[in-house]
Amino acid sequence: MMRMSDMRILSLCLLAVGTGVAGCGTIDPWSELSKTPPARAALFGTSPSGATSPPSVDPSGRNLTLAECIRVALERNPQTAVSWQAARAAAARVGQTRSEYLPTLGFNAGAARGNPAELDNQADRGTRNTFDALFGVRYLLFDGGGRAARLQAAQEDLLAVNFRHNTVLQDVALAVEQAYYDLLAARQLQEVAQETVKQTAYHVALAEARHKVGVAAKSDVLQAQTEKADADLSLVRADSAVRVAQGRLASVMGLRVSQTVDIAPPLLPQDIHSLELADIEQLLDEAAMTRPELKTALAQIEVQRAAVKSAEARYWPSVSAGAGVGWTGRTFPPNLSQWDLGLGVDWALFTGFDRNYQLLRSGSDLARSIAERESLLQGVELEVWTAYQRVIEARQAIDAAGRFVASAEENARVAEGEYKNGVGSIIALIDAQNNRSVARTRLVQAQLDWYTAMAQFERAVGRTLAQESEVAVSRKVKS
Repeated sequence: MMRMSDMRILSLCLLAVGTGVAGCGTIDPWSELSKTPPARAALFGTSPSGATSPPSVDPSGRNLTLAECIRVALERNPQTAVSWQAARAAAARVGQTRSEYLPTLGFNAGAARGNPAELDNQADRGTRNTFDALFGVRYLLFDGGGRAARLQAAQEDLLAVNFRHNTVLQDVALAVEQAYYDLLAARQLQEVAQETVKQTAYHVALAEARHKVGVAAKSDVLQAQTEKADADLSLVRADSAVRVAQGRLASVMGLRVSQTVDIAPPLLPQDIHSLELADIEQLLDEAAMTRPELKTALAQIEVQRAAVKSAEARYWPSVSAGAGVGWTGRTFPPNLSQWDLGLGVDWALFTGFDRNYQLLRSGSDLARSIAERESLLQGVELEVWTAYQRVIEARQAIDAAGRFVASAEENARVAEGEYKNGVGSIIALIDAQNNRSVARTRLVQAQLDWYTAMAQFERAVGRTLAQESEVAVSRKVKS
């Protein structure tokens, strides 16, 4: 039959094991991870808790819209994984700091065999065994607000890291937009180059036919052939530009650069002037409220405020309470019970001025964070102002490029007709063809500049397709 002392030891062991298991029963007992984005492709603070993300997009086998390209990039670009995992680590630090408000429990047990010397009676008791088992608890009662400051700093740092994740998502989305429009423009320029090759081949055939009937000089044929060779070279470069742009888009989407991504071109508004831009003052206010970098800066200011409080707390004593119960003896299991209950005060009276300089440093860090936020705000305002002006410029450039194309097309048509009828020169025809190719290229570049300017404008204000892509993809899946 088990003795009473055996039962006490067994109960103590079970209690210690049970406490340890309870502490490891859940990986996130305070649900700190719920305060981070639910997925690496999700913005912080926009999705309700427990919301499910839209299904993943398969980039192969069909034309992808811009929103779908962004969605793929947010899911696969390694930068989003880095920032998301950083947010989860910051959430874990909050939980780790919150644990200071709970007592610490511990269980110690040991067995020893030896021949200790007793100096009082100078007697040799011989070799003997010693067994100990102790269950203890310790709790911090007061530390001058230090743990409260550390918890606040960890919580504000979590906010800052979450908003940095938003910044990364917006940066990735902007990079995808730029790569997407670059590929779109490269393909359009490729079409211009292909059309130019066809036109120059026709001019060669036309010059040869006129030379055969004796109404054109051999130099006309040679000049037409030179024009055709130059067009062929431009087409080679255009083909290469498409492949480079294709690889750049695949890379920013988190895919292998060799993977082909088929894109669906967006529709250029029939009248870009119908897109009304808000008043610049309203846009500046919107950017100040929505830019995640500014929110990060505000959170960093609060982190530094908490650091000042933590530095001030070092001037106060810390008070903690502890208790322990256990058994000791020379036989196993030990049969002599023991317990203790204590209250301790730890007060550093002098630290070699370490506390003074820590407080001074924390105050300076706080002032620096406030100044950095002001500097960042000025930079954001300049970015919004510049992007606003670039959009206006891009609008006007499309209008001018459209007039250039219309004029060049008419000039080329007239020059070609005059050369057919023998009243025009091959030089005039080549010049007209070159002007037509330049005009088409300028129009493509103007449209690219407009798309890019609009993307940069939306990013400068704090709007982004990073969130809109989730809505667009989810609607497409539902439909």
